[in-house]
Amino acid sequence: MKIVQSTWVRYHHIDLARELHQMGHLERVFTSLPWWKADKESLEQNVPRDLITCNFLMEGVRRMGAKLPFYSKGMDARLAVLHTKNYSRWVARNLPDCDAYIGISGSGLHAGKVAKSRGAGYIMDRGSSHIRYVDEVMSEEYRRLKLPWTPINPWLIENEEAEAEEANIITVPSEFSRKTFIGQGTDPNKLRVVPYGVSLKEFYPVGKASDDCFRIVFVGQLSVRKGILYLLDAFHTFKHPKKELILVGNIDNSIKHLIDAGVHDNIRFVGNVPRDQVKKYVSTAHALVLPSIEDGFGLVLIQAAACGCPLIASTNTGFSTLFSHEKEGLLVEARNAQALADAFTRLADDPSLRERMSVACVERVKELGGWKTYADSMVAVAREANTLASSKHLNKIL
Repeated sequence: MKIVQSTWVRYHHIDLARELHQMGHLERVFTSLPWWKADKESLEQNVPRDLITCNFLMEGVRRMGAKLPFYSKGMDARLAVLHTKNYSRWVARNLPDCDAYIGISGSGLHAGKVAKSRGAGYIMDRGSSHIRYVDEVMSEEYRRLKLPWTPINPWLIENEEAEAEEANIITVPSEFSRKTFIGQGTDPNKLRVVPYGVSLKEFYPVGKASDDCFRIVFVGQLSVRKGILYLLDAFHTFKHPKKELILVGNIDNSIKHLIDAGVHDNIRFVGNVPRDQVKKYVSTAHALVLPSIEDGFGLVLIQAAACGCPLIASTNTGFSTLFSHEKEGLLVEARNAQALADAFTRLADDPSLRERMSVACVERVKELGGWKTYADSMVAVAREANTLASSKHLNKIL
């Protein structure tokens, strides 16, 4: 079966491309990565370079613009529309013959139509919750914080909704994400939940948490979307004589002043680290926390679990799709600092519970099977989409 993918940057699609190539299904992967990063991914993932096609132009313009003092979110939003329009049409012009086309949301409308006109299946792959839901929940949160919110451009919303209408099948990584699509009126029969995988060669225990203090780690952008302000409130409320919060990731400049206001001596900022160093931080923590307000999945959850780190996650993540409350970690209500603080207290006060959760995390991730299982599921979806598209295409011809 010949499968073509399109993505923006790396995301989970390069891992999928690697697995599809090993299975003999990868026809091409389109990406907005610069050519030198595509070269690096080709070598590291053992995907032939001629199967990776790059278009970095508008991605590069936006990255360069972000470094300029006068560049605003409004300017970036307008460029995002131009980027999406050009990229989607570029993929369509260069789309090779295939049996199924998997386009990450925003990139696939034109190529999806081309694929279907040839009798191939079109899968819209969305890594987050529904785009309109994202706009609504983030707008509400920014208003609560009295911060300026730049709404998602209406054209981008309409474009993704057109993709969802055009697609034979829509894939999402979590039950939470699926519910947001249904809440926005998407036909449930079109939706398939396909959780992401993890490489056990990259993520595995490399040490244990010290008994000197109770250490919590967060990995991701320090932003409103990731619930970082609720995390800081919760950590302040959490009463423990020896506690430490390690924050791995860059700070969103729009809330830097709010983050600075919640900082004290027990909080350590690490900044961005290479992916292969993430396992060091999660392996030596007593818990990984992901308090997201909106998170389609939260890949760090499965990465931390592979390292034996108990999980604390909000209901607006992929936790409940792969893990069980009280077994691999604790599930807490989103946007609830007290619930987070209570979870911290519970794990801090019960070392035996932490140990059971650590063992359960490693066992669960082994059961899940890694990226190969994810790819197998996506191939099954691709076959289903191909059958649906072929039938409709044949009916049109007849």
